[in-house]
Amino acid sequence: MKNKFDCLVIASKYSGAREVFDLLKQNIITGIAPEILQNKAILECKSAKKDENLRVGIFEFESLKELRKIDISDYLLPQAKVYLMLRNPVWRSFASYRKNREEGKERSSFIEAVKWDSSPPEVGLGPQNTSYIIAGKYSEGIKSLLIQTEKHELHILEFEELRRAPFKILQELKESIGLQFRVSPEEIALNLSKQKVAGRRLGIFRSFRHNPAELDEETAKYIYYTYFKRDIEELEKLLSTSFTSWKFEEKALYGSYIANL
Repeated sequence: MKNKFDCLVIASKYSGAREVFDLLKQNIITGIAPEILQNKAILECKSAKKDENLRVGIFEFESLKELRKIDISDYLLPQAKVYLMLRNPVWRSFASYRKNREEGKERSSFIEAVKWDSSPPEVGLGPQNTSYIIAGKYSEGIKSLLIQTEKHELHILEFEELRRAPFKILQELKESIGLQFRVSPEEIALNLSKQKVAGRRLGIFRSFRHNPAELDEETAKYIYYTYFKRDIEELEKLLSTSFTSWKFEEKALYGSYIANL
């Protein structure tokens, strides 16, 4: 039972796994130093019950399709809870693109990069390993996850909600799993509020210094209707929920070419 978890948080890359790790590490009472592997982090957290510790695992995948190749149930204790982090796939793909641009791995415009990335290998348009689109198609991997976790509680968390209201998400995790805060809830809420404001200010300064390319609405619409609309609709049926905020009411005429960074 040593390698099993009381709680498992699952996310594809750029969808909130690292934010959840930081949120727990900074605000929850933990024991030994966290174990950090290539795409996994393990936290030993103090339980709300006396003299008891809980193991929380945070798994980050390049794509949720990887869930078809492993058995998540092997990592779960009988009473374990599973949290799945999801992010608007259009902005998840753009976050991946932006990171590659910053690291010098990507030179194309976003539209060009997406077309190359999603084309069949025999077309020979460009690289096939950036996963801008495939990593944002969630339904296939989630079908497998639902089967693997049918005996456990599966909760859906949205990345956008994590960014908008981190204390709300932290409180939900704390109560659901049964953990202990380091300090009072009021102090944590205040600190997280300050961090959020500071982050917005830093973002403004960064935009003045580097003038980063942004994803305009017409391009976002184009990406949504071309690559993600059907997958999102299937995902809503699978999870019996609505992802209204991810959708656009009308199609874009074309995808704009984003200026180079």
